[in-house]
Amino acid sequence: MKKWALGIAVALAGATLIALAVIPGLFSVAPKFSDMTTNFKPEMTASTVAELRADLSSLTAAQNQFTTQAVPALATELGMTPAQLSATIQAQFPATATGMAAVPALTAKFNQVLTIMDNQLGNFRQADSIPTASISPTVIPWVLLVLGLVLIAGGAFLRRWWRVGLAIVVGALMIVTPLALSLPGKASAADTMNVQMKPVFTAQTVASAKASLATMDAMGVELQAKLIPALSEMLKLQPAQLEAVLAANSPALAGALTTLPASMTQFSALVTAFAESLTDYNDINTTQFVPIIDTILATGGFLVLVGLLSAADLTRRRQTSGAIA
Repeated sequence: MKKWALGIAVALAGATLIALAVIPGLFSVAPKFSDMTTNFKPEMTASTVAELRADLSSLTAAQNQFTTQAVPALATELGMTPAQLSATIQAQFPATATGMAAVPALTAKFNQVLTIMDNQLGNFRQADSIPTASISPTVIPWVLLVLGLVLIAGGAFLRRWWRVGLAIVVGALMIVTPLALSLPGKASAADTMNVQMKPVFTAQTVASAKASLATMDAMGVELQAKLIPALSEMLKLQPAQLEAVLAANSPALAGALTTLPASMTQFSALVTAFAESLTDYNDINTTQFVPIIDTILATGGFLVLVGLLSAADLTRRRQTSGAIA
């Protein structure tokens, strides 16, 4: 092996690492990826997804009881037909009518999102631990840059045996460290998650979800502040008495009146996480992490190989020189 070949090989490996940090834009991608996983961490848990699904089921049951039980029963008490009472609610309490009518589409929409989230919980846990659970991914481009500069400087200025040691040691670290940290699997999980979340990670989805929550909030406020008092007055009951009647005859509806504010708070947190991460997601979702990790491993293997070949060549030259002497 030519004397200058090892220096060029080491410097080329260094340039490759710098290119890995710069060309995919890791100095921008890594902080955005970190921000996105931080925003979603409270939402991407099995317990949170289960609670949100339970809230949707409760909302569906409440809407069903309102339509099929509460309205007919209240209409009978008021001497009206269900259609007449429904028309009265539509005219005088439009937020309630609109909200109840929107429940089926809303629950279907959010269940789709929750299904995707549920399927990606495992991938999220792995992606969130890149490179480790306690170290931010923002360090990765800086490590690549520093290692790249060290290799270029070493390839240019170190004596040959020092170059050999540098190539073998750094190359081995570039193989052992990613494997020890399970980075190939974590990178694959991050890439899969980014692809699978794409159908719901859109501006349209976020805007639609915000509008749906506004509809539900308006319904909840109107139910408590206007409809219940109005029905109580029409039935000559106190609001607490009417709520007791509803609890006995339409328990899902009565329960929703109590739990709706907390449910909306949880869903608002989810929508906020999507909204705050939308720009970051759009900026990083074209970046694939698996090729980056594969290139690091391949470059490490290349360094170890040329280091060992150079060591063998230097040893052979020394033995040949000794034999001649």
